[in-house]
Amino acid sequence: MIKIDQKYIKDFSNIKGKKDKDAAVCLCLKENIIILEKRKENEKDPWSGQISLPGGHFEENDVYLINTAKREFFEETSINEFNILGGLIVEHPMNRSDMNVYVFLCESNELEMARPQKSEIDYFLFPNINDLNENYGEYKFRNFDFKGLYYIYENNIIWGMTARIIKYFKEIISKS
Repeated sequence: MIKIDQKYIKDFSNIKGKKDKDAAVCLCLKENIIILEKRKENEKDPWSGQISLPGGHFEENDVYLINTAKREFFEETSINEFNILGGLIVEHPMNRSDMNVYVFLCESNELEMARPQKSEIDYFLFPNINDLNENYGEYKFRNFDFKGLYYIYENNIIWGMTARIIKYFKEIISKS
């Protein structure tokens, strides 16, 4: 497991979620490998077709955001053996600055056993976090021209909030 200074781990376990305002994602590791997912194309999903971390919106039955993280991770990956180590950061999607996305750091020895939730996920990516190199510049995603931080892994562009989360995580592991 990557060494992370505990000062970067936050306790999000007792944070109650708000419907339509909060979401949770899992940055899940097996040693230096993380799991990312390619979301299915769906005109109703504003993040459709993008590479993201497993996660999703808070539901009232979750009560706490840690439960959202657990539920969404299992629903999207079918992995039930994972451990949430704590919280990392709260991020906001560029197209929903009013949404709080709580990032939970997890570990699992079963990443390679992931099976995509057929209705939402096309496939998974398993990059070594140390092999993801920052890029800055312009690129096009569908009809959207973007300028900023991105990563490329196996011809997939990782951009937006997911790229910012990866950058933050790489910064804290370099300081630990």
